[in-house]
Amino acid sequence: MVKLAVGKKLGRPCAVDAGETRKRLLAEARRSFATVGFEATTNRSIAAAVGITTGAIYHYFPSKLEMYVAAFAEVQDLVHDAFETAAAKHETFAAKFSAILDAIAELGAKDPTLASFVVGVSSEAQRHPDLSDAIKSLRFARSAFLHKMCTDAIERGEIVEGIDATVLHDLINVVMSGLSRFSTVVNDQQRDLAVIAGLKRIVAGAAVPATAR
Repeated sequence: MVKLAVGKKLGRPCAVDAGETRKRLLAEARRSFATVGFEATTNRSIAAAVGITTGAIYHYFPSKLEMYVAAFAEVQDLVHDAFETAAAKHETFAAKFSAILDAIAELGAKDPTLASFVVGVSSEAQRHPDLSDAIKSLRFARSAFLHKMCTDAIERGEIVEGIDATVLHDLINVVMSGLSRFSTVVNDQQRDLAVIAGLKRIVAGAAVPATAR
């Protein structure tokens, strides 16, 4: 973060204002990255939407790349925390995953730009190798959490024979990716909820009934 002496035109804002402005910048940046993409997003447009000067952005993010990485990290933390909180209330894989699906629906209802942002990450990373390198390590926490959830389910004998932890984890990733894309394309919360309800039934069917263990 750039440090300037007190009294200069673009002086550092106070801590409270700085924190609030940073949140607004990230929210606007995520919306812009999700709707027009990384390339078309500009500091000028983000600054105008937030109500600060273009130069003031550099107090928070030295570059657009670092702004994208910060937005990605914020989304990853938000999603990971929501998943972990939802899953912690349940014991079985089916119940945990069902709760995670509900968490996805809740996140989407609160902020529709989340799904669009997530959907765009892969294509943006392919177009911008430096961006791909910058966010690579940030994907680990959620991936590790989901893989452990799958491994635990396999070890407890909760999943039908023939599906190992890696396959189960990959299936979860496919489902989540598909949900994000579906939500972005149809833009209909009721259809999202209907699909999630159907997925819950499918997941329940893949679990081994307790009486059969």
